Amino acid sequence: MEETKRVLILTVTAGNGHNACAKAMANELQKAGAEVKVIDFLKEWSDSITSWSTDKGYNIAAAYFLYVYNASFRKLKRRSPERRYMLGLAQKSALSGAKGLLKEVFTYRPDIIYCTHLYPAIALSDMRMLTTIPATVYISSLDYMMSPFWESCIGVDFLNLPSEDFTVESLRLGYRKEQLLYCGIPIDAKFLAPANREEARERLGIRKDLFTVMVMFGGGLWSGGYKIFRQTVRALKNSPAQIIMLNGRNEKEKQTIDREIADGDYAGLPIVNVGFTDAVELYMAAADVIVTKLGGLSSTECMACRRPIVAAKKYLVANEAENAAYLCGKGAALMYRNQTELTAALNMLRTNEQFYENICEAQAKLIGNGVESLAKHILSQPKADYDGAAPPERKRIKKGLTRLLKEADKATRLKLKGKTAHTNFKEPNND
Repeated sequence: MEETKRVLILTVTAGNGHNACAKAMANELQKAGAEVKVIDFLKEWSDSITSWSTDKGYNIAAAYFLYVYNASFRKLKRRSPERRYMLGLAQKSALSGAKGLLKEVFTYRPDIIYCTHLYPAIALSDMRMLTTIPATVYISSLDYMMSPFWESCIGVDFLNLPSEDFTVESLRLGYRKEQLLYCGIPIDAKFLAPANREEARERLGIRKDLFTVMVMFGGGLWSGGYKIFRQTVRALKNSPAQIIMLNGRNEKEKQTIDREIADGDYAGLPIVNVGFTDAVELYMAAADVIVTKLGGLSSTECMACRRPIVAAKKYLVANEAENAAYLCGKGAALMYRNQTELTAALNMLRTNEQFYENICEAQAKLIGNGVESLAKHILSQPKADYDGAAPPERKRIKKGLTRLLKEADKATRLKLKGKTAHTNFKEPNND
């Protein structure tokens, strides 16, 4: 009888997407008989400042410093992938949890480690330059693009991509072809079998006969949610329609809209104003169209439900702008720049059945059963052999890695200048 596989899932709280992916994978792996342990890499082993800034800092940057964030993002994208060992934000964040992670690996002794975020994958990739990590290491891209720092975790065993469209870029970043998987973005299985539209509306107690637009902006500080809600209201004025507004954890905007509804500001336009909910898939199923930001995971959930996505170009952070470019290029989403374009897009989706169906068909081509396919691949890996594998002294792991990374980056800088570097450094995937 085959022994139970032990899987360690490492996530990072940076919004809710990475944690949602971790939960979906844990459910699927446990259903298949695996023993699963989920740990938040930064909350468990890093300092409170790094953990807080990774979560809240991203939202603050998106809300108040969007231009600066996007400019920095694009600058990092232009950086040579060979600078992967530079001690910048990603490497320092990974190092902050390396000591605790090393102890966990050799205490829990997982057969497979699955990462939903770059930081633990970078830490594991770096540690493989100093010691053996017997477990098979996976990471998934949760966007329809390759963001900065993906080049820093080439020491994983497998990189799961949304599709083969990202092969060339992955190879440029330093991955080998045999590391690449194409299971798609893993989302909770409940989005792959949504409720019937009429049934969902009945369960929510909303009208079944109206064109329904869901506006979905959560995260607390995210830029543009209320403005986009107001734009959607104007776009649907005098139309037989209703709006579902999902505010997520943004209580301030929910209360504002509640007051406006009570004051009769939206008379004649039914509005369902919702705070944080665990039933997102039910609201998606009830909608005809979803106006939202284009995060990779949330976009995949929308497409799994076959609901056309409309996004505001003005409020997108750089990574979501690249998601938008990809999905719009595939015919699976729409973007608008102003009120006129949003009104036209929603009117077209409401009145032109063929246009609506074309988008749904384009979405169907991009969605597979990523969570099931990836779980099967993970559980096909052999048991890890920890016999004879001994970690370096934990007290010195951070110093050792810091020294090694500095040496590696110095060698890279000399190489890029055409100079010879004398070093014992060896990249983790060049065995």
